[in-house]
Amino acid sequence: MIAMKNKQKDALKFKTDNKQLSDEQIDKHKNFNKLMHEYQAATKPLYKTPLYKNKKVFLVVLLILLIIFVIIETIQTEENNTAIQNTEQKK
Repeated sequence: MIAMKNKQKDALKFKTDNKQLSDEQIDKHKNFNKLMHEYQAATKPLYKTPLYKNKKVFLVVLLILLIIFVIIETIQTEENNTAIQNTEQKK
């Protein structure tokens, strides 16, 4: 276990000699509005966000409902088919 930790420490290497970035490169990544939007989305609890505003959650719920609908329709179709067969066999 200790030998494994030492190997992991030896495998990690960090760059300490970073090149200087130009002002244009720095300004290209400055976007306060995007930062605030991502921060607010990350800190707001999921249960306080309406389902229709979060695309991923909405699609998951929609997919679950679609699967449930297909299962119920399949079960009802099978029940109808067995009922029809039972009535035909009685004749």
